[in-house]
Amino acid sequence: MKKALQKILAAGLVSAMALGTLAGCGSSETSTATTESQPEVKTEEAGETTPEAAASDFTDYSGGFPEAVTLQVPVYERGWEGWNPTDNYWTKWIQENFGDKYNVNVEFVSIGRSTEVQDFTQLLSAGSAPTFIFHYDYPNILAYYAQGAYQELNADEIAYYAPTFWGTMGDIIKDYGVIDDKLMVVMGDRTELVSSNFGTLIRKDWMDELGIEMPTNLDEYNDMLLKFKEAGYGFGSEPLLAKSFNFDYNFRGWPNDAEGRALNSDLAVASFTWEPTKEYLRNLNYEYQNGLIDPDFYLDTDGNQSKSNFVAGKAATYPCYINAGTQENVIDPLLAQNPDAEIAILDPAAKSPAGEAPQGREYWPFGMIYGINADATDEERIAAWMYVEWMSQPDVIDTLQNGFEGKNYEVTEDGIKAPTGYTGEEKLSNNDNGDYWCLVNANKQYETEEEWRKSIIFSNAPVGYEYLIEDILAYNDKYEEYFTPDTCFTVPIDTLAEYSSDLAELWKESYVQLVTKATTDEEFESMYESMSQSYLDAGYQEILDEKQAAFDAGQYH
Repeated sequence: MKKALQKILAAGLVSAMALGTLAGCGSSETSTATTESQPEVKTEEAGETTPEAAASDFTDYSGGFPEAVTLQVPVYERGWEGWNPTDNYWTKWIQENFGDKYNVNVEFVSIGRSTEVQDFTQLLSAGSAPTFIFHYDYPNILAYYAQGAYQELNADEIAYYAPTFWGTMGDIIKDYGVIDDKLMVVMGDRTELVSSNFGTLIRKDWMDELGIEMPTNLDEYNDMLLKFKEAGYGFGSEPLLAKSFNFDYNFRGWPNDAEGRALNSDLAVASFTWEPTKEYLRNLNYEYQNGLIDPDFYLDTDGNQSKSNFVAGKAATYPCYINAGTQENVIDPLLAQNPDAEIAILDPAAKSPAGEAPQGREYWPFGMIYGINADATDEERIAAWMYVEWMSQPDVIDTLQNGFEGKNYEVTEDGIKAPTGYTGEEKLSNNDNGDYWCLVNANKQYETEEEWRKSIIFSNAPVGYEYLIEDILAYNDKYEEYFTPDTCFTVPIDTLAEYSSDLAELWKESYVQLVTKATTDEEFESMYESMSQSYLDAGYQEILDEKQAAFDAGQYH
């Protein structure tokens, strides 16, 4: 995780430098910064770079607003039992430590995690959207922008009221926050560029019994599944591909085609007509027709069928996020039914054709993306930057992420903040309050790579299965150079919003038929050609054309 380490250390250095510029205040306070400490930023004229504006250009609210300001902050409603995301100890703590200090009424607005686009759209239509309007995926941000949701931002103003935040994220914001040559959005930091706890569990005891080494390419993987089938063991898990369309990376060739990736690699819509997708589906068809994967894979809409099959000893593999709950939900039930079972992490290269690189999706170098409501007043916008700045201070973010020593956590001999399982008033949310500090960070912050690795292992690995996370981290290090982010367009791709829902349904219908019904190469080719044309005609060609125009105009990162 060399990239992650570099970002961790860089973020820590920038924060320390920014803190050093604060004029006579504690680390949890917001104040003005000296003009000498200000970074250079883009002004309102695209591409022009000048020193920061003088402090006299802005009003100093470090002593609080003379009249109360209301700041509405969206927070995800995730349906956790016993947890009110808009009214709990931590919302009150934020009000007391930030709001009361600056005469700001912090109101939290519930946004459904699975219905966030619908919720924001309805609030925008009603004129009652919160001050911050956010999303983790850039295409959705562009859709909000196209609706007129955001007001244009002033980089000098952000740097003045949020110098710590700007010192960490300013360069990235100047690169990614500009839409149609205007600064419209900002984003929180992200230090982990690939998942540190997602992997595919595999039955190592089956491999050992048959004398099979860990497969390192697709031929070896399929051969292993064939041997499992012949031995009467089980099949590979392949849940229905219905969203987050990142399945064909291993078939893209390395180095991959930048233009092809820009036009086709998109979480929001499946690239049915792209050659890498065709080859992925050809292999999936081979696996299905030869009984190497779950014959009812198309019924597994949420991954629960794959988990049930793995736990019951019917499946050789199970792709999942590995955390402390994996012990209770997967490992213990597996051992209860299969006492001799042993598990390992499948080498990601096992899903790559021989001679190809094991590619994967890298996150963009930022987390939550957000702009300021077009209807927000100047004071509300400034309060938003002060809020982000306050939360960027090390002691504040540390408390929000970990709670209080002696209650929420204890410090181990290795210096790890180990959660205690505390359930009292100061209990953190189920994601360590992540929905409150996501405006500044996508993940927890650590000072060194060693501390990060130890904490990741401690936090995620089931007891006695630390090697699972260790192996995931080792594979990430080994294949780091083959992770690439999707192209980030800087103009709205309107046809995505128009056609993505219908194409998602057509994709499921088409790819399942292709995999399950084509019994020969000739049938596969014929069905694929016909279905591809139907997919293009249903709107995908228009998406490709619009992306092509943006790509040719250089409107992307």
